[in-house]
Amino acid sequence: MSKLVPLLLFILAAAFPVVAHEAKSGKADIILDEKLGAVIPGDILLKDENGKPVNLRTLIDKPTIIAPVYLHCSHTCPLLLTGLAGALGKLELVQPGRDYRVVTLSFDEREGPAIAREKKPNYIAAVRKPFPESEWMFLTGDNANIRKFTDAVGYTFQRDGEDFSHPIAIIVLAPGGKVTRYLSGVTFLPFEITMAVTEASQGKIGSPAGRVLAYCFSYDPQKKSYVFNILKVVGTVMVLTLASFFIYLMVTSPGKGKKP
Repeated sequence: MSKLVPLLLFILAAAFPVVAHEAKSGKADIILDEKLGAVIPGDILLKDENGKPVNLRTLIDKPTIIAPVYLHCSHTCPLLLTGLAGALGKLELVQPGRDYRVVTLSFDEREGPAIAREKKPNYIAAVRKPFPESEWMFLTGDNANIRKFTDAVGYTFQRDGEDFSHPIAIIVLAPGGKVTRYLSGVTFLPFEITMAVTEASQGKIGSPAGRVLAYCFSYDPQKKSYVFNILKVVGTVMVLTLASFFIYLMVTSPGKGKKP
């Protein structure tokens, strides 16, 4: 039954387009200016939930999902992190540690390791299956280092009293810190994340199923969704079918193997 999962994903994705949700803040200066292909600076210094210094770009040695939030948020940010955790718990073709890492990055410079350490267990538990704690890090830092990251990826935010106005999205980076995908909203399909992680691997050896997904689907930047490459897949199936039929005819042709 587990071998049928990739095939079912193909069928469902072809029948129901995968659409990313648009985040709207209501403020003209609060935008997500997608900078695909940009590389984050190499000197972004933050702290993990235990207070250990972390160089963000050095940390990104595998495809990395970054969720910018502020940790004392009581509305949208918890929904985003819970939605992300729920999707991570349903991933089958990619595995944390082997194929990807997750980073929650607070853009509120007043927050530190203490609140990161407090919040982290809740979202690890929300995955609802074993998830290595080292592969979901909660980072905080000062305003200068936070801005280095948000400016590099086109993520604009603004303080609004004790809260913030900000885009609602996760950002996927390739090893070395190159921006490869943005996924907006507070809910994510496991298929979306699998595809984004597979793309971010930049051709590195991954699972066979991941390579099949990358072949059969592509990202439509205008619709902000993944689409099934029906012409490519049907064409490949037709070529393979004709080749198999030709081989069958060669092998079973009359007189094959008989002496004259």
